[in-house]
Amino acid sequence: MKRKRRIFGVVLIILSIIIMQLPLSEVDAATSASDFVIDGKKLTKYYGTEKDVSVPTEVEIIDKGAFEDVTTMESIVIPYSVKRIKAFAFWGCYNLSKVSLAGGLKEIGDYVFANCKGLQTFTVPKTITSIGIGAFEDCVNLTDITIPPEVTFIHETAFEGCKKLVIHAEMGSYAWKYAQDFYERQKEMEEYEDVPGYDPSKSETTENPEENTDTEIVESPSNTLLGTTFVVGNQAVVFIDNTDQYVIDGSMVGKEDDTTTGLENQPIYDDNNSILKYSIVDNRIVADQAYYRSQNLDNLVLSKGITEVGEFSFARSSLKSISIPDTTTTISYGAFYHCDALQSVVLPNSIQCVEPKAFTYTKWVEDFLTDGTGSKTDFLVSGGVLVAYRGHSTAVDIPEGVRVIAAEVFADHKEISSVHFPNSLTVVGEAAFEGCDGLSTIIWGSGLKEIKDRAFCDSYLSDVTIPESVTQLGCKVFHDTVLVAYEGKHPKETYEHSAQRLSNEQYRNGIPKLQNPGVTVSGVEHAYAYLDGALREYCLQIEKVTASKVMEKAFFRNLHIELPTDCELYQLTLTDQGNISITKLGKQALTVTLPIPQSYQGKEICVVSLDRNGQLELLPAKNVRIDGVEAIRFQTDYVSMVAIYQTGELLSDDIVEISLEASTSLSGPVKESTQSSELTGKEADKAFVLKILLAIPVLLAGIYLLLKRKL
Repeated sequence: MKRKRRIFGVVLIILSIIIMQLPLSEVDAATSASDFVIDGKKLTKYYGTEKDVSVPTEVEIIDKGAFEDVTTMESIVIPYSVKRIKAFAFWGCYNLSKVSLAGGLKEIGDYVFANCKGLQTFTVPKTITSIGIGAFEDCVNLTDITIPPEVTFIHETAFEGCKKLVIHAEMGSYAWKYAQDFYERQKEMEEYEDVPGYDPSKSETTENPEENTDTEIVESPSNTLLGTTFVVGNQAVVFIDNTDQYVIDGSMVGKEDDTTTGLENQPIYDDNNSILKYSIVDNRIVADQAYYRSQNLDNLVLSKGITEVGEFSFARSSLKSISIPDTTTTISYGAFYHCDALQSVVLPNSIQCVEPKAFTYTKWVEDFLTDGTGSKTDFLVSGGVLVAYRGHSTAVDIPEGVRVIAAEVFADHKEISSVHFPNSLTVVGEAAFEGCDGLSTIIWGSGLKEIKDRAFCDSYLSDVTIPESVTQLGCKVFHDTVLVAYEGKHPKETYEHSAQRLSNEQYRNGIPKLQNPGVTVSGVEHAYAYLDGALREYCLQIEKVTASKVMEKAFFRNLHIELPTDCELYQLTLTDQGNISITKLGKQALTVTLPIPQSYQGKEICVVSLDRNGQLELLPAKNVRIDGVEAIRFQTDYVSMVAIYQTGELLSDDIVEISLEASTSLSGPVKESTQSSELTGKEADKAFVLKILLAIPVLLAGIYLLLKRKL
């Protein structure tokens, strides 16, 4: 017996030594009796790392943010005992793909499943009567949800950002009626993705027009007031008082002043509020969203030299009239979208492309479509551009003189069976006849040069012969079953910006879903990447670039400095199996980890990229160490060229250790260690005390058993 006590005592002493040698994370785990923190009947927090999780049956309430950012969880079972789930409970559970609700809930509350990018299908139990604000917001891969007739309230924003969603509901039910409105709102999805902080209920800008204005009064030779000019990023724009017929061009007035960057001299910053950007870029481009929601616009004459009006540049503004110069070739996506007061538009003969939604919901177009203009023609044409069509003929004869058909002009006109193009026509716009499923005959004009993406998609032509004059042919122009022949050589294959948007998978070639989705990186050794909510395979090509005139120009324009001599330049190119370069990621950010040069190690590093207009944006970045290699990790929602350079300042905090998973399962975030390889400060002290508290009782028990024999 004494021998057994002595042996057991030695074992306890050895055990105490082992406890002191354990990694601190294992000691901490050893003290945790459960992955759930439960207060009474409320589950306040989950700290586990299991893929399949079941909420304990004693839980009645899941607290706010209880599972927030638990990226390891793939499925969860919520028992009948749970009566309430508070806001943000599952926010950011990227890999959560299956939710089983037992039926104890009466509502799905605000933001409960928001940002769960792994969710693809969902069935709402019959006990649910309401779905709250943003309940499934930014569940970008949610394709199908079944909602029973018992649901009598769904907040307008419940499925904000769910671009792929189809709502299954009983005809005539509340959910069915909600679905019809939801599909209409889906048409504004690009606005939601592109515009930071987009709020559909917001009616006007919050900018104060009385602050920081830099205006110059412009008078005619007769000293009558013509209007007010504002200096906009080295470019003068003139707001004309149209009671006077004397009109001047913006190039006639203005001054050079790099500090003035907005209509009220309000600077435009990037999303991180750190880099000054211009609303007019290089006197050529009206920047994307430059005057979005501005309520200080009235009558505008753009200066000569402008070549492009950017995406959503004047959307939802108070603009009443616009005259565009003959140097402009492109009106970008949603440029004047929902300009409800815009009733006069003058387009020049230089326009070659009018992208989707450019003039949608403007007074100019709406008045024409409702016959409020008194016009006798069914075609709204300006500068040779066919902007809108209001006819109902089965045979459409487009007037001679039309050069360009704008995007979506005839879309969903199912009554059209034939169309005759004039010889003056050179461009058929994006999705111009998409959904015209009755279209069976096309009579081409002799001058046609370009047919853009999806121009005749979903129109059931049996066969088509492309005329020899066509030199450019877009992506998915015809339905897959159409037999296409060519009079001449095969035209150059092109694609539009819409196809480069990640969420528009159907605009590219059909991409099958894969068992192991994620991002494969090539071009740079020890470089890694993941894409939020990826459900298929993507390829990120990283090419090191020795020089770039575009980046040099951006540094000089936006930072007023030369490109740093030790700057590292990388061109990022993201593709799927459609081989189309994907640039706009919307709500699905791409995180990239790149190794850094020896000279950069231990120092603060800046990462900047180019936006669609060629302006700089500062990207959120962090020094990390992965597999022993020091690297920089940054995140972007627009894939382009990046520049990496060190500021010379030493890091103010420790380098984060991160580990890679063997599989990229749903491209969930790369997990950061809960501590560095060697903990310091309060965390290390706390963990050391914890080990002591565990080891000492075991050690004392062992010593007691050994000494008891002698006592």
